[in-house]
Amino acid sequence: MPARSRAIATLGAVAACGLFLAACSSSGSGTSGSSGGSSAGGSSTAAGGSSSASTGDNVLGTPKAAAGSPIVFGLLNIESGPVTFPEVRQAEEAAVKYVNAYKGGIGGHPIKIVSCATDGQPSTSQRCANQIADQNPVAILGGADTGAPGAIPVWARKNLAYLGGVPFTPVEQNYANAAIFSSISTGDNAAASVYAAKTLKAKSAAVIYTSDTQGTASGKIIINTMTNAGISKITKIALPPTSSDVSSAVATAMGAHPDVIYVDAPAACPGVLASLKQLGNTAKIFGVDPCTAPKAIQGANGGADGLYFAGPTLDAFAGTPETALYLAALKKYAPSIALDSLAAIGFQTVINVQTALGSFTTADLTTAKILAAFKTGKATHNFMGHDYTCDGKQLAGATAICNAYEQIRQVKGSKIVAVSPDFVTAGSYYKP
Repeated sequence: MPARSRAIATLGAVAACGLFLAACSSSGSGTSGSSGGSSAGGSSTAAGGSSSASTGDNVLGTPKAAAGSPIVFGLLNIESGPVTFPEVRQAEEAAVKYVNAYKGGIGGHPIKIVSCATDGQPSTSQRCANQIADQNPVAILGGADTGAPGAIPVWARKNLAYLGGVPFTPVEQNYANAAIFSSISTGDNAAASVYAAKTLKAKSAAVIYTSDTQGTASGKIIINTMTNAGISKITKIALPPTSSDVSSAVATAMGAHPDVIYVDAPAACPGVLASLKQLGNTAKIFGVDPCTAPKAIQGANGGADGLYFAGPTLDAFAGTPETALYLAALKKYAPSIALDSLAAIGFQTVINVQTALGSFTTADLTTAKILAAFKTGKATHNFMGHDYTCDGKQLAGATAICNAYEQIRQVKGSKIVAVSPDFVTAGSYYKP
């Protein structure tokens, strides 16, 4: 998924097993399940939105407060420039408040996040990383930062573990000291591409992608995976990131008469989808998570109806015990947060870290022992997601990714439903 426009980032939130993607779903995850009829309307744009599940303090459990000297973790997150993702930091900070108040932190000590805002430029991320490193964190919590290639060398020099987060670039996806629990920008686009080919039987496609660095990279993932999965004719359409006129791109896509149109241009989604509907498009449509944000759906004027997309976590309103806890914690600690998949990954990051390290003493918090807690090579429960297995084999060309499974969803009117209740993966069809 390319870097997204903050204005639309407010979503109220295979392995090769033959011809059917759903046949490769996992039975190992304790949280996989249908998201049912989760609302995509305005009530689900923030943590205070309505839900069928209880979001009271009883969902959070019995308080168990941490005390004493804090355990410091670093965090870099892109929060200035043309695109920002503050919801990742906000979700991680909310999760820290929750585990400090209800889970006893780590070894009874409270977790403390020291963060630095980046702007997507590697030079800025490098400067931020040096500032964080000076504060002697025990490890780094992954954020959402397209400038991560500037920070990772700093973490490597300091021999720091990098845990979770939103892995936008190959640099953090292959950092030797990383354990990343969800795949965004690669696993999601690849899984959706395989679904189009193998489940929907598409033979031709048009891919509209943003022509910046991140968009070109994710567009390549989609195109290559579609080709590997059997889509023989693909029309590639690059859309300048600052373009306000999508008519030419839409005309080119429809003129190719494809079975599938894949919209990988987050900021342009409403305009593209509205134009497709207005011109009478009959191809099936796919998009990325920001295309399903309430504002994007509203702006598409009905054009988002039927859109398929992939997400690495359960929808916030799936109605499971973990999504109920997620909503309750955010309602208590970050009530105005945008509930998109990036926020869910941020929250997931902290919960997984506290689960793995919660019984550690401060003396145990060495990089070697921290990494050993995650790199067991065994399937491990992943909060609101498919089980993670840190064995370097879950996603081709991305040894730090511990889970490449996604849930395929579809926009139906004002709701988002799971069309693949279990998590699925592109498996061998994705080749970097």
